[in-house]
Amino acid sequence: MAEDNKTTDNPGGYRPDDPRYGLSGQALLDYYLARPTQFYIRSNYKADALERREEAMAEHLAHLRSNADRIQFAGPVLADDGETPIATMSIVQADDRAAAEAFAAADGYAKHGMLEDPQIIRFISSKRLGQNDRAPDPGRQMFICECIDGPDAARLRKESAADHHAYQGSIIDRYIAHGPLRSDDGKDLIGSLFIVEVEDRAAAEDLVNNEPMTKAGVFSDVRIFRWRYGKAISP
Repeated sequence: MAEDNKTTDNPGGYRPDDPRYGLSGQALLDYYLARPTQFYIRSNYKADALERREEAMAEHLAHLRSNADRIQFAGPVLADDGETPIATMSIVQADDRAAAEAFAAADGYAKHGMLEDPQIIRFISSKRLGQNDRAPDPGRQMFICECIDGPDAARLRKESAADHHAYQGSIIDRYIAHGPLRSDDGKDLIGSLFIVEVEDRAAAEDLVNNEPMTKAGVFSDVRIFRWRYGKAISP
């Protein structure tokens, strides 16, 4: 199936139902640059944050609700017990890194000094769902998978692209979101982000390990975190 996808008219190996089908080079970059500018933001809690979380909760929720129209996803990153929050995560529309940094700094938890410096990476979602478009499956768990490219990723991505897109198509119902992580200006590819809904951590690890780009050695670093929808922007 992968070889069928990768033709001279479709060098990226995209599935026929993918809006990127047939695009490459400048045309593909133009596609990405035309998409709304979003940033993936993960902010880890400081060591004493849980003791002070309630005092900042109302301000944290108010901040998210006041920005709900530009948030695709937002919620707590959890320890593997599924209960203990260890970080916050949001995917938010912002004009540039400075705007994303301002959004993160305005969070009630950040204003109360509870968060480490945030990780902020530009993200372009290939699955156009938001938090209110798909209810979570109560029998499954959600995980964030941060996959950061290694030094030879550009070549290895090309070699594994068709298999990658075929694999994603075969398990598309497990993705809440997926897409490339890019440089601040959107021009350079630096990794991939997957938000998946599966049975448990082992299933999330299997999903990433079976990803053709993982097998090809595209990624130098893979980080998997349990996550759930936050109540601020959920119905």
